[in-house]
Amino acid sequence: MFEIIMMTLPLSLAAAVSVSSILVFFTIMVAKEKQVENGVYFIIGGLISYAVVAILVIFSLGKATPAGAPTHAGMHAITDFILAGLCLLLVIKALLKKEAVEKKKEAAMPGGAVAYLGIGALMRVASANTLPPFVAAIKEVSGAHLSREASITVCALVIFTSMLPMIIPLLLFVFNREKAVALITPVSSFLEKNKKIISNTVLIVIAVYLALHGFKQL
Repeated sequence: MFEIIMMTLPLSLAAAVSVSSILVFFTIMVAKEKQVENGVYFIIGGLISYAVVAILVIFSLGKATPAGAPTHAGMHAITDFILAGLCLLLVIKALLKKEAVEKKKEAAMPGGAVAYLGIGALMRVASANTLPPFVAAIKEVSGAHLSREASITVCALVIFTSMLPMIIPLLLFVFNREKAVALITPVSSFLEKNKKIISNTVLIVIAVYLALHGFKQL
C-alpha cells in the first residue's frame, strides 16, 4: 500500500493546484460573514465530487480491465497517454486563448449551504488542472492488488491531499483569523497574476509524468 501511496502522491499534489478554485475559496474566506461555514460547505462539495469521480473511475476500470487481466497494463498505459494528451491540449488551448481585459468588481457571493456545496463540487470536478491528475491517481489505486479497505484508505488520502489548498487556510482561519487573512491576501494576488503560468506548468509536468508512466507499463 505504501508504494501506491507514494505513486499517487505527485498526482494528488498536482490535482491540488487548481488556481481557479483556490481563488474562489479565498474569496469566500475574506467575505464579510459566514466565512468558516461557507468554506466548510465548499470543501464538502469538493470532497463529494471527488468521491463520486473516484467511484466511477474504480468501477469502470475495474470492470474493463481488472487487476491481473492480460489487457490490464496496456489499458492503463493507454489511459495515461490519453490523460497526458488531454493535459497538453488544455495547455495549447490556454496559450491560444486571448486574454480579455478584466474589470475589477466586487464579487457577489451566493448564499445558502446548497449553493456553496454546488460551487465547491463544480470548481473541483470541472477544473482543467484537477481532473486529469486526479483520475490518474485513482486509476493507480484501481490497478493495484489492494484490499477493499486499503483501496478506500488510499483513495481517501488522494482526495484529502487534493483538497489541502482549501483545508489548510480554513484551519488557519479557525485558529487565527488575522494571520489567515494576512496570508491569503498576498497569495491570492500572486495566484491571480500568475494563474496562467502556474496552470500550464502543472499541466505540462503532469503530461510528461503520465507519458513516461504509460511507457513503463508497456
